[in-house]
Amino acid sequence: MSNRTAVPAFVTLLICSFSSAIGQGIPSIPGATSIMKGLPNVSSISPGNAAGVLSYCMKNKVLSGGGATSALNGLMKKPGVASSSGYASGQAGNILTGQGQKFSLNQVPSQMKSQACNAVLKQAPKLL
Repeated sequence: MSNRTAVPAFVTLLICSFSSAIGQGIPSIPGATSIMKGLPNVSSISPGNAAGVLSYCMKNKVLSGGGATSALNGLMKKPGVASSSGYASGQAGNILTGQGQKFSLNQVPSQMKSQACNAVLKQAPKLL
């Protein structure tokens, strides 16, 4: 077989092998399932849970700065926030999405934790 026919045959074989591997699924990577699930939808988060999550994120040095402090202080001024079950759950690192689902910040990689904390911070002004 000449080089002219060997290269295209090799490329075709490589493409077929790769396509087959994709069809069978890529081997699992630890933590990949959490990442694949994606971030929680925080559009329905309660003010209490948002305050608790922001408190958790600041305590764990995921968020810092004036914006996070201001958002947390604003939410804490709302009646009933500090005594709500959502606040306590948020302080424990749980985002309650409002659809009865819980997203635990304690069980995701740091990059995803940061993204989730930032999503809650971005949602906070809408809750004030």
